[in-house]
Formats: sequence, structure tokens, C-alpha cells
Amino acid sequence: MSGLKLSHYMTVAALTMALCCASFPAHADEAVALAVKPSDIDISASYRGTVLHVEGLVPQGSAIVARFVGASTDLALRQKGKVFGLLWMNLGTVHLHNVPSVFLVEASRPLADMGGAALGLEAVRKAITAEEGKSDSLDIPAELIKLKQQDGLYREETRGITVADNGSFRADIAIPSRMSPGEYRVEIFALHNGSTSGSASAPVRVRLVGMPAWIDHMARDNSLLYGILSTLVAIFGGLAIGMIFQSKGGAH
Repeated sequence: MSGLKLSHYMTVAALTMALCCASFPAHADEAVALAVKPSDIDISASYRGTVLHVEGLVPQGSAIVARFVGASTDLALRQKGKVFGLLWMNLGTVHLHNVPSVFLVEASRPLADMGGAALGLEAVRKAITAEEGKSDSLDIPAELIKLKQQDGLYREETRGITVADNGSFRADIAIPSRMSPGEYRVEIFALHNGSTSGSASAPVRVRLVGMPAWIDHMARDNSLLYGILSTLVAIFGGLAIGMIFQSKGGAH
């Protein structure tokens, strides 16, 4: 009898465990998977920008935000303004903090429509803090974002992502030509009913290769030779331009 009772208790325990597991669904449906190609961006003398291809899977019915983000840093900018309403002059230096070097956003729908404003450029503007010696009504972080957008380093668009009914997606993120070597991140956020239901990220390394790498190495490790070569290049460049204009003038 004791053996039957023990077997009975074990069966009850197993059923109880199964019911408990059934009561708490797994979080696998909230997972976000992604793959990024290429994982490294090589900046050679012919580099004119590239495109990152991101593929993955999100929970079905999710809106998607894809970001390519660089590390945040501090900037010191000279603030210009008119003196006596006539002359443009430097009025001081503005120190900015928490400024991402690159911030590119692609979304499957406008961020305001999906409740994802905290993932876009407006959140960057709010996170940037400015220290300025002269009080001014100018919104310095907003103006900085405009400048970064003109350089192609900041962007917020809704045309680079396609999503299938099963949750698989593809995102193409255009990377600008004005990139600095360093570590960056591709981030994917799945949003549902205005809140983030899952996220994932992958590193992307930007590195100099070929002639740019050689020039950078020369500037860092042999500044004297680098300065001499830079001067010679400037001299010969000026001579070449002068000869071109002289030949054009002689043609007339």
C-alpha cells in the first residue's frame, strides 16, 4: 500500500507541476531575434556610405523600430550671434552633453502613431543637456539635431522596414559616408499597444582600412612626418590648380 500511495502522490505532484507550467506561459513569444549584415563596416578610400541589412523575428502584430546608434559624447560648440544688430561674432562656447555621434531610426509606422516617441529624435533632444554662459531663447539641442540631420548623421524615417504576417521583418538602414571608426549598435524594438514588448541589439564595428587606415596611423604615431606630407600635398595641390587656371587663361 505504501508503494501505491507513493506512486499516487508522485502522480499528483507531476500533474500539479504541469498545471503550474500551463498557468504561466513562456516568454518565447516576446523574444526578438535579429541578424545584421555586414557586421563590420570598412571605410576605405572609395567608401561612400553603405546599407545595413537587418532581418529577424518579432511577436506577431508588433510595430517595429530599428535604430543604428553611436556612443554618446560631449561637444563644445561656439555660439554665434549679432552684436548691436550688425556684426556676427562668437558670443561664447556652449557645452553639450549626452550627444549621440550617430542616431538613425527606421520605423514600420510613424513613432507617434505607435507610441514610440521615446525611441526617436525627440527623446534625443530631451536627453541632450546644454551649458551656456549666455541666456538665449534658442533651443540649442534642437538646432544641433537639425545640423546632424543635414550631415546625414541623424534621421527618422518610416520607409526602411517591411513586416510579414508571421512577425518576420527586414530593415534596410542606410549608413552615411561621414562615419568615424568605433563601436556602434543596431537595436530592434517590438511595440504593441504603445509599449515595448521585446527588444534586441547587435554590435557593428566601423573601421578604417587601406589608405585611410595608413593616414590615421601616420597622424597618431608619426605626427612630424604626417605634417611634412600634409604640407607637401597642399603645396603640390596648389601648384596643380594654378597650372590648370593658367592653361585655361592661355587658351583665351
